[in-house]
Amino acid sequence: MTIALVSPAQFARSQSLTTLSTVQMFNSSSVTAVTWTLTSSAVTQQAVQFALTPSDFNNETDTFTLGYSETAPYYPDNPLCLMYDYFLLNASAMNEFKVHFDTQQNLPIHFFILNMEQFNEFNHTNCANGFSAWELQVVAPASDLVWVAPESGEYAFLFLSGQFIGGYVRLRVQAYGQTVQTSTSTYATTSIIQLLSTLTSLSTLALTQASTDYSALIVGAVVVVFVVGAVSLLTMKRVSKAKLQTA
Repeated sequence: MTIALVSPAQFARSQSLTTLSTVQMFNSSSVTAVTWTLTSSAVTQQAVQFALTPSDFNNETDTFTLGYSETAPYYPDNPLCLMYDYFLLNASAMNEFKVHFDTQQNLPIHFFILNMEQFNEFNHTNCANGFSAWELQVVAPASDLVWVAPESGEYAFLFLSGQFIGGYVRLRVQAYGQTVQTSTSTYATTSIIQLLSTLTSLSTLALTQASTDYSALIVGAVVVVFVVGAVSLLTMKRVSKAKLQTA
């Protein structure tokens, strides 16, 4: 009797745990801006623009004559007591003016710089009698001076004489003002942000055949041989006993 001992194949389903770490880089769109502002002031030469000049003022030669006159009404024959003329200009506070004037006959002449309140007090005031609110006064046949406007506003450059001046008067003015120069520079910094992300996944693998357990097969074979031998021995005893009874 032949018995075939077959050990069934063993199959197992296994799982694997996979951890995947990835590093992701991003360029940040956030910008940090730093602004530097540099302010400086410089004295620059500026053109002088008079709001009003004497009627015969010559722009090429800078000359004029005194066009206004007044007489003394309380004196016999109303003698001449005043000749004058003036310029009006707008000046900004702290503007600097370099002034030169001279007369053709080298005769002394009064030169004033008045604000408008002072000028209105002077104008047409009976030979300037009692007028003493002078902003600046120079009496000379020629002069060079520097004047700084105390505040922004309109001013009068006034020339006058108590006697007749038949020739011309020359006036040259150069203005200087502060120019504020501002320069601004901006630079930006872009930061880089580094993010670390971890991804964990559980995956199931396919069925795989496990290795055969040979020790179990050997034990099973021994048991089978023993059973077969016992059965054969019992069968032989029964046959011998039958033969003896027959004889």
